Amino acid sequence: MRLLCAFLALTPLLAFADAAQDLKTRIDRIQDLKAQFKQVLSDKTGAILQASSGEFALKRPGYFLWESAAPYEQTVIGTPEKVWVYDPDLEQVTVRRADEQTADNPARLLSGDLAALRSNYEITAQGAHYHLAPKSGDSPYRYIEFSFRDETLAGLSFKDKLDQETRIDFEGLRLNTNIPAETFSFTPPQGVDVIVNE
Repeated sequence: MRLLCAFLALTPLLAFADAAQDLKTRIDRIQDLKAQFKQVLSDKTGAILQASSGEFALKRPGYFLWESAAPYEQTVIGTPEKVWVYDPDLEQVTVRRADEQTADNPARLLSGDLAALRSNYEITAQGAHYHLAPKSGDSPYRYIEFSFRDETLAGLSFKDKLDQETRIDFEGLRLNTNIPAETFSFTPPQGVDVIVNE
C-alpha cells in the first residue's frame, strides 16, 4: 500500500516530465519555418479587441520575423543579439538588445534554447496541445499554449496578467526549407526615427 501511495504521488511529476520532453522533441524537429498567421486578441470576457494577419518566419536558434499586414502594420525582427520593431504609422524603429526581451516570449521559446523548459514551466499535455504555466510570478503570462497538427505546429495562444488572450493560427506552414540568413536582416527606411534602447 505504501508503495502504491508513493507511485501515485509521483505520477503527476512523471506526467510533467513526459510532456516537457515530448514538447521539446516536437520543437527540436523545427530548424526553420515560414507561415501566414491570423491573430486575435480578446479581453477577459472573450470580446475581440483586435484581429490581424501577416507572415511569420523563424530560424533556430534565435532568429524570427513577424510582419503584420494593414491595418495594424508592424515588422518585428529578432536575432540572437538585437530586436528591431518597425512601426510604419509612427515612422519609428525601436532597437533593443535581445537579452532584454522576456525569456518566455513565445517566439523566443520557439527559436531559442529549450533546455530550461522543465525548470521554468509546469507543462501538461492533452493530445497535441501543450499548456505551459510559468513557475515564476515575474512572467508576464498566466500561461502559454502550443498546438500541433500531424506533427506540425498549428498555432499558439497565451494569456497575460490582464486576462487578455492572444490566439495565433498558422496557415500554409513550410518547415525546414533552409531560410536564408538575410531574411532576418533589417535596415531602417530612410527618414524614420531610430530609437536605440541599449
